[in-house]
Amino acid sequence: MRKFRTSVVFAALVLSLVASGAMIAPAANDSGFRTAQGAMLTPVMPGVEVTPLLTVGDVLPSGYRFEAIPDGIAVRPRGQGRVDLFVNHETGKVPFPYNTAAPTAANGENDFDNSQVSRLILNQHSAGVLNGSFVITSASGYQRFCSNYLAGPAEDFDREILLTNEESPDYVFRQEDSWPPAIGDANEREVGLVVALDVRTGKHKPIYGMGRHNHENSVAIPGYGHPVVISGDDTFTSGPITGTFPAGAVPAQSQVYSYIAPSTDALMADEGDLWAFVSDTPGVKNYYDVLPGSGTAVTGHFIKVPREIATGLKADGTEVKAADFGYPAPPTNGSWQLDLRSTTPLGVDGPQWVLEYWSDVNNVFQFVRIEDIAYDKRPGMGNVVYLVDSGRGRRASQSLDTPNFRSTNGRVWKMVLDPQDPTVVTSLTVFVEGDDNPVQTLNEVHQPDNIESTQTGILLTEDPGSSQQFPIGSTDPNATTGRLWYVPFSGTPEVVAAIDQSADGGPTDVDGRAPGNLGAWESTGIVDASAAFGPGAFLVNVQAHTLWIEQAPGDDNNGDGQPDFTYKREGGQLMLIRIPGI
Repeated sequence: MRKFRTSVVFAALVLSLVASGAMIAPAANDSGFRTAQGAMLTPVMPGVEVTPLLTVGDVLPSGYRFEAIPDGIAVRPRGQGRVDLFVNHETGKVPFPYNTAAPTAANGENDFDNSQVSRLILNQHSAGVLNGSFVITSASGYQRFCSNYLAGPAEDFDREILLTNEESPDYVFRQEDSWPPAIGDANEREVGLVVALDVRTGKHKPIYGMGRHNHENSVAIPGYGHPVVISGDDTFTSGPITGTFPAGAVPAQSQVYSYIAPSTDALMADEGDLWAFVSDTPGVKNYYDVLPGSGTAVTGHFIKVPREIATGLKADGTEVKAADFGYPAPPTNGSWQLDLRSTTPLGVDGPQWVLEYWSDVNNVFQFVRIEDIAYDKRPGMGNVVYLVDSGRGRRASQSLDTPNFRSTNGRVWKMVLDPQDPTVVTSLTVFVEGDDNPVQTLNEVHQPDNIESTQTGILLTEDPGSSQQFPIGSTDPNATTGRLWYVPFSGTPEVVAAIDQSADGGPTDVDGRAPGNLGAWESTGIVDASAAFGPGAFLVNVQAHTLWIEQAPGDDNNGDGQPDFTYKREGGQLMLIRIPGI
């Protein structure tokens, strides 16, 4: 996920840093390049070691530059002492945020590039970076790649397929100059796709049938002899939808889906089916029906999503709209994403709204905001799936804070699939409960984001929302930056490391602004790297949202002669972290 911050200052660009040598890697050597910047994570748990590898803006001798907003990471040992990393960059050319009524440079932000995926080659012994390139480039016009997952033989794929995911509801052109298309343009396409990269061939393609929603991650689940991929809806507007719904429908906004295909080739040809999770437990249809401390166990099953609704495409290849199914237009009161291209409130009508409405009228179980997913890595337990729900991060004093819409710190759900049939859920329970204490409670996870499982527990990153943040210099005993947690299967959760925001406002921050709140940066992308770097090794990113290393005036799209937003390149860092004993 990403947070926003605005600025009116157009300061020195990254070229000045490059010219001074501050961001250029030294000449290549057998050990590879390591960033000169200090680590953006500080160890908390005893014995933990953090090694910074690449900082946003670092340039290798080949000319490759480590780009902004690093997110999902996949690890691929390739032999001969080399390791491939696939790193998502959660950038996009749709401004985020954006003031539609009065766009100015001061109240809108945009990235310089569309989303990209880096392929980094590392020295397996030193963890130095030997080279980098983009396997998916900005020219494809994808937006906001969040997490990724490298599926392979362990998950019943016959070859390695990298699944990466768009987290956005907006309409774009699928090209370098992606935004804004005019409303109704024949070539506009709504975002929210899974993109599959065949590692062997280097070719990538969207898999429309994996669902048109805000994907944080799509994770392959082992044990069924063919591809089974679970994903969740990481919605931007996590409050209850208010509008016209049939009696008994549960209008929330986040669901869990499963894409099931008979083979890897069938998945790549988009010949699988999309399924949605429905509760079979009477009286339990959504997040809020599972009360903190209740111990509620939900049973359920997955129902098939109609093909046209899953893909969001009609037979002629055009994108579906609400009217194609007799559905009402999406609401314009802010309970659904609004179209940034319209100066009057207009809900984004297209494949995402159609899938959302279908899920509501078919009683699909409604979460708050499903982020990342991991399966249990212990032998014989791959059918146990952990679902990160970041929750709403609400304070008790906020409006609509009723028992039906209250959510504080978020949860991690534990979903147990039938070992023989992935469409049957034998149990859904709460594994990590964040809603038994208010926001800003120090010993509660603050809106979990990414997850990785180990033989002894799970690791959780944090993406604190505004209600979880603290002013710089706060004396609140609960004050903290974003963290990385270890939650054992039995025992007490511990903080592994905390984000160091000291670079904000420092010599590499060219935005000219005061440092952001504690918690304005997020930890993300945690992944097991033990196969490459030994037991206890993981890779993790920090997204330094309030640290900008480059900015420039944005485009003038409304014709008033002034920039409508600020182009910015956010800071961030890729790190190797060693956590003994987990």
